[in-house]
Amino acid sequence: MKQWERWQGYGRLIRTFRNWPLYFRHRRGLLRQPTVLEFHTRRGFRLPLPPARIGDFHEIFLSHHYLLPAWSRDLRDFRTVIDIGANIGLFSLFAAERFPRAKILAFEPWEENFRFLEKLVRDNRLPVLPFREALSATSGTLSLHLPRSERFSSRATIFPRPPGPSWSSQEDLRIEVPSVSLEEVFRREKLATCDLLKMDCEGSEYSILYGTPPELLARIRRMAIEVHAGSAPGETLASLTAHLSALGFLTTTRPATEFTAMLYAWRRNPG
Repeated sequence: MKQWERWQGYGRLIRTFRNWPLYFRHRRGLLRQPTVLEFHTRRGFRLPLPPARIGDFHEIFLSHHYLLPAWSRDLRDFRTVIDIGANIGLFSLFAAERFPRAKILAFEPWEENFRFLEKLVRDNRLPVLPFREALSATSGTLSLHLPRSERFSSRATIFPRPPGPSWSSQEDLRIEVPSVSLEEVFRREKLATCDLLKMDCEGSEYSILYGTPPELLARIRRMAIEVHAGSAPGETLASLTAHLSALGFLTTTRPATEFTAMLYAWRRNPG
């Protein structure tokens, strides 16, 4: 990370949280094994962050992982945000803080994460509708793999052997979760358009986007997608970028980690 990016992130932290020094106290090891880091936003929301999720906190609130700077001028006009792979609700709370007029639909299939998300929404009265569902090409059920002993796991994936750091076969937990298609979400929730589709769903991005009719994708104005390389044909950043470009989206990409990349897609006139 470049020095100016680091200072930019610190500025975002200070503008978002009233008790921003807590972040630095934790990063410098000045707190004695905290079980929770309770951050207070400028709009009055409370975030009881498990310390294990400080990396996700940094990505979302300091690095603005799911926003392009060019979108900033439109933030107050966002009306509908879909959060796929909501985990414990960090991006959903970020969206509630940054997009004051938006209704946020948050999808998280893993029960432990969903319970945390649901409580976060309830305690803060967030404008968020939480759903304990995964997204997929079709509605039904989906098999996911995740590490058995990892609390608030952000690695529940459709890949039996995910790329990057993995876990042993003894540690592997396979679960069946309810799934719903993006088309069904739009129909069920009576959505005309979506201002921002955020996706961090550990490999499911391919089946979701390849399996959604083009006429429905045309109703999505912006997408921020964390892309995880798979082994099947089409499960690459280049293939997914080409697919969205062919549908009329403008796109840009950047590396995220050693094993993932961010793909941003938007309509030429998203407003």
